[in-house]
Amino acid sequence: MCGIAGAVSLARKPVPKLDRALAAMNQLIAHRGPDGHGFWRAPSDICGLAHRRLAIIDLSPAGHQPMIGNDGTVITFNGEIYNYVELMDELKAGWSFRSSSDTETVLAAYAKWGVDCLSHLRGMFAFALWDGDRFFAARDRFGIKPFYYAVVDGVLYFASEMKALLPVLPEIATDPDALAEYMTFQYTIGENTLFKHVQTLLPGHALTVDNGEVKVFRYWDVHYDIDFDHTPRWFGEEMRGRLTDSINVHLRSDVPVGAYISGGIDSSLIGILAGREDADQAGIDAARDIGP
Repeated sequence: MCGIAGAVSLARKPVPKLDRALAAMNQLIAHRGPDGHGFWRAPSDICGLAHRRLAIIDLSPAGHQPMIGNDGTVITFNGEIYNYVELMDELKAGWSFRSSSDTETVLAAYAKWGVDCLSHLRGMFAFALWDGDRFFAARDRFGIKPFYYAVVDGVLYFASEMKALLPVLPEIATDPDALAEYMTFQYTIGENTLFKHVQTLLPGHALTVDNGEVKVFRYWDVHYDIDFDHTPRWFGEEMRGRLTDSINVHLRSDVPVGAYISGGIDSSLIGILAGREDADQAGIDAARDIGP
């Protein structure tokens, strides 16, 4: 669970007190990254990125963030790209990889495909990057990783958590409509959050800051196209194959892997299949009850 934060000027003017803003936001998400932190600022102070690192893939200093690519593009990334091994193999002809980090595969993918890189990424993620001309941010298809932002006095600020944006808001006030939604549904609907001025980037959405304008767009949606002309056995084998493949790529890690076992069918099944895929990690090192 890394943490990301940053700011970008819509008018390409220096962000006021950029250093102070980045430091304040990054401090408020310090608990998200015990393995390191970093800052990056554009020479003109029109953009700045911050990061709190929880190292999972490539524990070396080469995985430090914000990460600068071969072409000068800078990224702050939270999450994991499960198909990063396959992407590295596909992109290595046009990109000189300096790390084994999945973060760098996003930089390489963006260099080749631009914003269409999102269709090639398999994983859970929230990231923001600056290529010298355009700011680009995105959230994974199901919104596993959070991304909040606020536009204040011509500057877009963003962070992994809402509270990290509080130091830059003109006022700290509750959005009454969002509060009513939360009291009714235990959830806020759409982009609104409990705080005025703060919005969430929805799952499967991305945003760009280009020519002084913030553009939010959907890059993915659920499509149900199922061919039911198969036997129950076929569906069972297909489900098992896809689940096994998903678990296999989820197990890619440079640190020990653990699992929560609730006693239900789903978590038990995942634990069993994970043990079969990686026998070296099967077994119980430690266990404790975290429920009531």
